[in-house]
Amino acid sequence: MRRLALLMVLVMTGVACTSSAPAGSPTQTPPTPPTPIASPSPRGAPSASPSPEAAPAVPRFRARNALEVIEALVALGPRETTSVTYRRASALVAGRFEQLGYDVRFQDFDVPQGSVDGVAAPAGRTRNVVAEPPGFDPRAPHLVVGGHLDSVPDSPGANDNASGIGVMVELARLARGHPPRLPVVFVAFAAEERRRQTRTRSDTFLGALTYLAEQDRARARALRGMLNLDMVGNGDEVLVLGERGGPITAALLASARRLTIPARPTTISFGYSDHQAFVDAGIPVGWLWAGDHPSLHTPRDTIDVIQPVQLRRIGRVAWETLRTLRLS
Repeated sequence: MRRLALLMVLVMTGVACTSSAPAGSPTQTPPTPPTPIASPSPRGAPSASPSPEAAPAVPRFRARNALEVIEALVALGPRETTSVTYRRASALVAGRFEQLGYDVRFQDFDVPQGSVDGVAAPAGRTRNVVAEPPGFDPRAPHLVVGGHLDSVPDSPGANDNASGIGVMVELARLARGHPPRLPVVFVAFAAEERRRQTRTRSDTFLGALTYLAEQDRARARALRGMLNLDMVGNGDEVLVLGERGGPITAALLASARRLTIPARPTTISFGYSDHQAFVDAGIPVGWLWAGDHPSLHTPRDTIDVIQPVQLRRIGRVAWETLRTLRLS
């Protein structure tokens, strides 16, 4: 009996030893898996550090935006400079510039009675539309981009010159989003069409002359160049007018070459637009033109004359020039 009791004690003690650690022994925990060590990047592999932000894309000229402005102006009817229609057109253009964030003002002035392309035109008041970028300093170097807003009395003036105004408003949009090196003032000129049968400085380019008359000596020195947009809606090439070898002319032709857009210099009709007033003031100029069209100064100068592809050519050359131009 004593032997049986002793055997049972031994068996129970052995079971206890296999099921628990001895008293005072540390509790064992499962080992922690080793942290993986990253392998070194192969030579030449890109770094894992964040890359710098890409430069913002240069915005592109959109002919459809220019065309929409042209359509709105043509829908008003002929824009003889003293007419109610012209005043509505100037308000429309001013509103577009304001929507783009420009500081807009009007330059009001008198024009004489005359005969515009054989049609009697009364004396009266008219106005330029001037759009300046916010914070503009007129005594710091800058450019003027302009085009005339008026038409002859019996023409809706789609090509001459709602086309130039439409392209100008689109350039203003681009310049606000991607400011050029030289600040740009945009001007829709009144009273470009001559008011007598013989062209003299007293009856033509009156809007451009009024704008220049406002410039004091410091402002005149700061005005480094003028780009004119007149009759740019129909054609198959870009015509560049300006002083031979002048900086604006050269820049326009260089821009066309970079863009592989057909362009050539010409002197035909050189003095017959607003830029001539700037030439007379000793300011470098360039005139982007698409050539004459049979509808010129007739009721046939309607929206049907306008070719979006030509607006795009002219607009791209103008924008490339504005954003890259360097003048001392």
